[in-house]
Amino acid sequence: MTSIDTAGSQVSESEISATLGSLRECFEGVRRGEVQRVRGRLGNLSPDQENAIDSLSHALIERMLQAPMAMLKNASAGNQAVFVLAAVRRIFNLGT
Repeated sequence: MTSIDTAGSQVSESEISATLGSLRECFEGVRRGEVQRVRGRLGNLSPDQENAIDSLSHALIERMLQAPMAMLKNASAGNQAVFVLAAVRRIFNLGT
């Protein structure tokens, strides 16, 4: 296991991975909840329509996660890992 030492604090790759996983779970939970909420208003949908909604919502989440994920990965290679990790956890209210 590799760790990054920043001003006496260490951030392991597993901490970064756990935060990335928590961030993805947070967004996925919102996605599922919103899709479920909207489905009630859309009535009966064909399987193609269901797939289109699912694909669209997944694509939106992936696009929204690109910047925070890249920031966390880049921070792990530099001396900002501790600070970026703490900021992401605080901004997205992650318990990791």
